[in-house]
Amino acid sequence: MPSHRRGAVVDDRVLNATLEVIAEFGSMSIRVDDVAAAAGVNKTTIYRRYPTRDELVLAAVLGLAEQTIPTPDSGALETDLVLLCEAVRDTITAPLGRALLSAGGHLDEQIAKLRRDFWTARFDASTEILRRAADRGEILMPARGAEIIEIMVAPLHFRAQQVGGDIDDDFIAELVRRSLVVLAA
Repeated sequence: MPSHRRGAVVDDRVLNATLEVIAEFGSMSIRVDDVAAAAGVNKTTIYRRYPTRDELVLAAVLGLAEQTIPTPDSGALETDLVLLCEAVRDTITAPLGRALLSAGGHLDEQIAKLRRDFWTARFDASTEILRRAADRGEILMPARGAEIIEIMVAPLHFRAQQVGGDIDDDFIAELVRRSLVVLAA
């Protein structure tokens, strides 16, 4: 096996172990020693790849989001937004998603920065849906596209964390319909 592939295998083990430890302890304030033990590697292996615990957690959470919340490209804005919302719903209602949402209830500055970095990266990726729709002539590209995505997914998070109601397909369809009205304005 080439050394670059072994490195990718180790990275995958480390990032998966990070998510497992977060889920187990219900906190993003994890110990690198716990991740190293779960991944079966020395903690120096982790620090060589991720110099700080926060970089490790951010890489793991972003990797999870990229796998579970892709940026759809169906060729139609409404379909892409529905697919995005369904992926968000499925992720935040899964056990690991619930653990990540509840992790770090006391937001120290490191956790707050980690969350800001995560959301900036996710909103930037999701804004690509709007860029493609603008390229197809479906909408004019909004100046603040990331805020449109934020406004659309916020009710999913609110319902999952606060209200506890169902996030069914009808809820998502209505949410997307209302977002399309905003985008058309």
